[in-house]
Amino acid sequence: MYGVQMYKDKFGNFIGHGEDVCVSILKDLYPTADIKIQWHFSKLMKDNFVGSITERQEKETLDIVVFREKQMPIVVRVQDAHHSGSVTADRDKVQKKTLEWNDCIVVDVQHYNCPNIFKDKTNAEARRELLEALADEDIVFDAQ
Repeated sequence: MYGVQMYKDKFGNFIGHGEDVCVSILKDLYPTADIKIQWHFSKLMKDNFVGSITERQEKETLDIVVFREKQMPIVVRVQDAHHSGSVTADRDKVQKKTLEWNDCIVVDVQHYNCPNIFKDKTNAEARRELLEALADEDIVFDAQ
């Protein structure tokens, strides 16, 4: 159904459908930002949260994190169909709230809202889908 299968990058990170497309578009939108892929969840925790995260959370990675100068980081979670299941959806809610408590903006790119992103092709439609996902979290770009 989708163009590129999940693969391991040169660092051993699993890269899923749509992640490369999102990174490509984000690099265009944020040319001076430091964009990380498969960034450890625990690295975004403030000191008062470090001791309270679970063993599972300690191992979790986030699809994409956009570190902007003097602004809150943007965590982009590229959510395929398995995130619709009740257990994963509940974990996602906890993760999102914890990230927000740690001064991060969380943007979910859902497979059902962003079919062009999940076709793994960087094009105008995929860009529009990502801009809409960003706008859902009040991140707006003029004349994009």
